[in-house]
Amino acid sequence: MDPAIIIMTLSATGYSWLRMLAALVISILFSIVIGITAAVSKTLEKIIIPILDILQSIPVLGFFPIALYAFITLHPTIGSEMAAIFLIFTSQVWNISFGVYEAVKVIPTETLEVANFLRLNIFSKIRHLYIPASFPKIAANLPSSWANGLYFLVACEIITIGEAEYRLFGVGSLTAEFMASGMVLESLVALCFVLLSVVLMNLLVFIPMIRISVKYRFETYATEIPHAWFEKLVKPLTLPIKIIAYKPKFSESWRLRAELHSLTNLIMKHRRIIEVLTAFTIVAILASIISIKDLINFSQIVFNGFSRLGIVEPLTMLGYSLSRVFIATLITLGWTIPISIILYEKKTLEKILLPIFQAIASFPATLLIPFIMDFTIKSGLMKEFGALIIVLLGTMWYMLFSLRGALSVIPREEEELFKLLRISGLKKLWYLYLPRMTPSMITGCIVTIGGGWNTLVIAERTSLDHILWEVENPGIGKMMSIATTLGDIELLIATTIWMALFIVILNRLIWRKLYEITIRKITY
Repeated sequence: MDPAIIIMTLSATGYSWLRMLAALVISILFSIVIGITAAVSKTLEKIIIPILDILQSIPVLGFFPIALYAFITLHPTIGSEMAAIFLIFTSQVWNISFGVYEAVKVIPTETLEVANFLRLNIFSKIRHLYIPASFPKIAANLPSSWANGLYFLVACEIITIGEAEYRLFGVGSLTAEFMASGMVLESLVALCFVLLSVVLMNLLVFIPMIRISVKYRFETYATEIPHAWFEKLVKPLTLPIKIIAYKPKFSESWRLRAELHSLTNLIMKHRRIIEVLTAFTIVAILASIISIKDLINFSQIVFNGFSRLGIVEPLTMLGYSLSRVFIATLITLGWTIPISIILYEKKTLEKILLPIFQAIASFPATLLIPFIMDFTIKSGLMKEFGALIIVLLGTMWYMLFSLRGALSVIPREEEELFKLLRISGLKKLWYLYLPRMTPSMITGCIVTIGGGWNTLVIAERTSLDHILWEVENPGIGKMMSIATTLGDIELLIATTIWMALFIVILNRLIWRKLYEITIRKITY
């Protein structure tokens, strides 16, 4: 093989990883701000959580035309790069945001009472209570967020809208180009580089952060996370992560804390004035950017899209798509619940399987679509079966890591009590594991179903150069993919709104109510 191709593949992997890292850092910062705000303010919670439900339900591909137009208008040279980072961000951020929200909501009541008794101000609570409480959830969700970003990496690096195509240099676009050109060996080399990079990312960043998160749990004795044998080989390389997490240093920290304390008190004192000024500023900015003519044109586009779709056709497509997502969710729950419990109880097995799961989860499943398509056709199976595999590859890992994270924070005192009373088997599952897993399970279902709708845009129909994958039956994701390929903005916006409304209704009527009941019970 030509050494130039190997160097080019390494460079492409580096470019893709920089985009992914930039999006992940933005996702963490966004999640901390939004998740904590939604958890501590009942008023803002009623606004933020429905908005998160809507945004996480809109497929990444649904953002393409609007995001691309906005960022290219903002800066023609790097606009496509900014759009790609933004689109990767939209695939990574939601499970971290819901994780932070869940972590703050389930802080023990006695801990909150102590914080109030000590009269901690909002800044002190954020620094000493909310962020430490959120850290285990953030760390546990990093592998699945990274996997979600990699899932859409190819789509974010090859953006096709109608006749216009924006191709960014990266391992996703390069691998798709190799596959389209019939360069099988080069494609396999690129996939190996991606797999190696994923393994290193887990060993050097994700696993060390998960281990560090143990010190932030609300229990007297933290359950030990087992060490895999190969972690010793890279232990010196994880030192920077441990130094940053364990010993953050700020210049003039006492002066900064005093100034922030004064600023916080000032903001709280004049909160109403600041809220009005903020709302006025947002309205003024929007008014300066969007004219009445633009609003009328957009309204006309939405009206035309809904008129073309009607009512029966989108409901039929949603029905087929819902059945695919529902089956994938049932299969996911069916294997992740027992596997999570087995990994929790069998530490030796966890040492072997967990790194393998993390590596597989972070592998971009979209690069496997040509192989899945070939296997499905040669096996004589319906494309629906292949679509189900693609949906599972894009959704099931979040549920696994979420449930595992929930089990890992079970107080050791409860474990000791169950051992003392000799409670095991189904009774232990019913009285210990399921109650502790339920909040994460419900949050996982919300994010998994939202991610499932995202993956449908690729699973039901996708096009990579000359390779076309399309299921036989209707689907909302299939229609969105067709609209994106044709550059039909009216159809794309209408199908996106239909999907978003449908998912929000499901979340509000089912998952949110279950979550609120569970939170009330678990926080006593």
